[in-house]
Amino acid sequence: MTYTPPEWWGSLAEPGAELGIDWLDPGAFRPADDLGDDFDQSPRTIVPHGRDEYDRAQRAGRFLVGTGPSVTARLMGFEQDVHWYADEKGGLWCALAGYYPAWLWVEVAPTADGLREVLSSTFPRRDLFRTGLPASARGFLGYTHDVEVPNVYSGEFTEINGHDLDRYFLMVAYTMQGAWGSRYVDDPLRTDIGFVKPLEMMGVSRGSLTQRLGRVPSMTWRTMQSQSYLSVEIHTREVVCAAVRYEPTPASHRATVERLNAEFDTAYPVDLPLDVIGALTGFTWGTEETLAHNLAPDVPAGQVGEMVRVMYALRHDDLGAVARLREFARHPESEVRDATVRAAAWYGHHFLLYEALAAETDPQRRAAVVDLIQAGGFGPDTFNAFGDYFGDEPVMIDDAGEPVPTWATGDEYEDDEDEDEDES
Repeated sequence: MTYTPPEWWGSLAEPGAELGIDWLDPGAFRPADDLGDDFDQSPRTIVPHGRDEYDRAQRAGRFLVGTGPSVTARLMGFEQDVHWYADEKGGLWCALAGYYPAWLWVEVAPTADGLREVLSSTFPRRDLFRTGLPASARGFLGYTHDVEVPNVYSGEFTEINGHDLDRYFLMVAYTMQGAWGSRYVDDPLRTDIGFVKPLEMMGVSRGSLTQRLGRVPSMTWRTMQSQSYLSVEIHTREVVCAAVRYEPTPASHRATVERLNAEFDTAYPVDLPLDVIGALTGFTWGTEETLAHNLAPDVPAGQVGEMVRVMYALRHDDLGAVARLREFARHPESEVRDATVRAAAWYGHHFLLYEALAAETDPQRRAAVVDLIQAGGFGPDTFNAFGDYFGDEPVMIDDAGEPVPTWATGDEYEDDEDEDEDES
């Protein structure tokens, strides 16, 4: 199939070259739905039902017309090129890497300014750390018993755990290598580290996934193009959230997110980077707005109480947002009030405990709230949320860097078995 270059083709040669774009000769244009084996087209993520078919339909009538600039994959050393596509109507589209599906492509104004704008959040390359990532978002993924990832060896889905989660995001094309746990608040590695041999990699990552006592257990990855921080958090031992720190994207990217939200009935923030959305493909992203119906007056108290727990996880680091949960500390149903008290005790938010105390009329419940206030909440949790095992490295450390003994689900049963063996 032949494709005639659009009218703007010649005018973008010079500004494109200045940005590192290598425009192809018209005779080398390739149909976007038939690139062959020359290009890596797999993001290696979970693929929701129907997405592959949608991707193929969107590629029809579009042609690869250029590549570049590129980013270098940390610790791996290989480059990932931006891909440029033109369609039969003269439109120009940007895929931030060859593995981006068509629903993550950005429509670009075919001008020098349009090229610069669509690349502005990624090129020229900068080292962005926490202070350079001013925006944040958090979504509810589900509970530990129903959030699953594929085992990279068997392909079978398994409940979320540290080992399989790390291996999964190690394979996902949208994320860099070099994950870290809650012991760090910032990326412990530079972003410009090139290829590292496997044995050296073990030394680089040693101790990086350790958790810090008193912090929400988490595992964090850098995303490839935007350098965002993508964290998977486990709150109150069961509530799984994705938390993102990022730099808001250019306007052209936001139009893409608006389109995919409408097409797939998702609720991603429109300024969320595309590589973050790509990495989260296959996971649910629940927001306060999409979950709010679970707090309606006609919803059973148990369901409302459980949703208070989820909402608390989504809001826990924003005291202004947490304060909006005060109404549930005064809820007419004791089951909802109890859930609010437990959530406040988990995160040590005394003001909400006092709110609950002021509203409580049952003597036993009042006494329980007083006990929690005097104890300062539940205190730091030593639960091994990700079920990790690092050999001679600790799973958790305290503020002084000293190892903290942890426990995991099932440990109590193992202890019972040991006691039975001793008695026999």
